[in-house]
Amino acid sequence: MPTPRDTTFLIPMVLALIAGVVTAIQPFINARFAAASGTRVHGSVANFAVGLVAMLAVSVLLRAPMPQAEKLAAAPWWSWLGGVCGAFFVTMAIMLVPKVGAANYLSAMIAGQLLASILIDHFGLLECPVNPITPGRVVGVILIGAGMLSIRLW
Repeated sequence: MPTPRDTTFLIPMVLALIAGVVTAIQPFINARFAAASGTRVHGSVANFAVGLVAMLAVSVLLRAPMPQAEKLAAAPWWSWLGGVCGAFFVTMAIMLVPKVGAANYLSAMIAGQLLASILIDHFGLLECPVNPITPGRVVGVILIGAGMLSIRLW
């Protein structure tokens, strides 16, 4: 495993941090569009329509080859659910951020992500490599939970 000072570790972590910032901004952008369109569902639709165009542009820019039908057919059934997960995430953000606020929503979402992540790692779910639960990981999730409560209560 790379060390925190290794640039092969640092660059992906900085990109992940930026992804987190974008994830925090996205619900507001979508909620604003939903308010302008008159329905929150259209905020989700716009998100995925623009996202599709953006991903098509990325695939053209990167000259990504078209996937082979045989390989797609061999994928596990559950690997097709990523879009459903994304739709759920975007729709929940659009619906919940105006009700509970950004900090409450994102802290609960991050707590859920970390809890699910350590379980996925520990049990090697979804064909992920096994990375056992450690006391440090448990403490980290507890601290995120405490942070979530702090944001909600104070």
